[in-house]
Amino acid sequence: MTRRDASDGEAQSCDTTSQQIHGARLAQEQIAGPWLNLGAVSVCLIEVSKVSDNNHPSYIPDSIYDVLTRDGIVALPTMLDADALVGLQDSFERVLERPSFNTWRGYEQNEKWRLLVEDALTVDPAVVSLALHPLLKNVLRRYIGPDFVLTEARGWRTIRTHADFHGWHNDAWYEETRVESHARPREVKLAVYLTDVESGYFSYISGSHRPACEPRHWSPGEVAPMLGRRRDMLGPAGSAFLFDTAGIHRQTAPVLKPRNVLFLNFHDPATRIQELDRRHGRYRPLLLNAAFLPTMDDEDRRILGFGAHAGRPAADCVVGRADARRYPILHNAIRLALSGRLEIQELQRQGRRIVGGLRRRLTRARRAAPAPITEQTAR
Repeated sequence: MTRRDASDGEAQSCDTTSQQIHGARLAQEQIAGPWLNLGAVSVCLIEVSKVSDNNHPSYIPDSIYDVLTRDGIVALPTMLDADALVGLQDSFERVLERPSFNTWRGYEQNEKWRLLVEDALTVDPAVVSLALHPLLKNVLRRYIGPDFVLTEARGWRTIRTHADFHGWHNDAWYEETRVESHARPREVKLAVYLTDVESGYFSYISGSHRPACEPRHWSPGEVAPMLGRRRDMLGPAGSAFLFDTAGIHRQTAPVLKPRNVLFLNFHDPATRIQELDRRHGRYRPLLLNAAFLPTMDDEDRRILGFGAHAGRPAADCVVGRADARRYPILHNAIRLALSGRLEIQELQRQGRRIVGGLRRRLTRARRAAPAPITEQTAR
């Protein structure tokens, strides 16, 4: 089959999936947008449709599961209503106003092009709603297994750039030496665009998750023979899709407008995490905002990690604790600068205290001094 044939065949399968879901109580009766064949590349225009009944629809998750299993990526119906989406966008913007430092919370940054919004479950209640969405739980229960949990909730803004900084790769997260090549664990991410995305979009090589390859970066030459199966995910704010991180994917370049996106990461917690992530404190217990938590059942609490680390050493459960630091010289310089500024602040405080004390003494002395004798007083 030629590249064009492959693209046409996959476009047809996407249309078939939409037909299977027709009548499944979707407001616009569509799960994914149409595929456009642009040469050897298929572009998925994600249409915003809404699930009108969240009470465990019977065969919508089956269709999503089938496409995810076959392609490694599947577009989803809209999972947030308009008000929830606007609230989440506003919450992200507040975090992105300034970087985290000392006593204030903001974005984090470890590369030039992305501003990271960490601990997204504390940012807005819509993130919790997404993590516990019935449709999502139905699909992940089958795809990953009944013990799946949310292991990471974060997002970021990619700034405008023409730099090709984020090439083709498949994610590394588990300890390779403890996994047989034929039984690699599954990890799935939910992606939700928080801005309209027409450039700098997510791109995925359909079917590259089977069989799962060793996680690494892939050169353009290695990926070139697979471009007939490329999926480019474009869509308005609120567009959502699931993908298996074992598949080859990337963020494309250029990014002509800043792109905000939320990612929720799910896998089986029994899988041992790779040493690099352990040293940098990744996949620690989730931070939650109690005010955002809805009424939950036992499964919801398990997904969010309630009690998951009971009996483990406290050091293993400290959120954000990293055994290795990025930029230690810069951190030490900032720490010394802050210490110096606080020393100046303390000297200023002591100076104000001394000056204030002298002023009070002079005031009391003036009040206690006898009135001067004038000529009129003498008479």
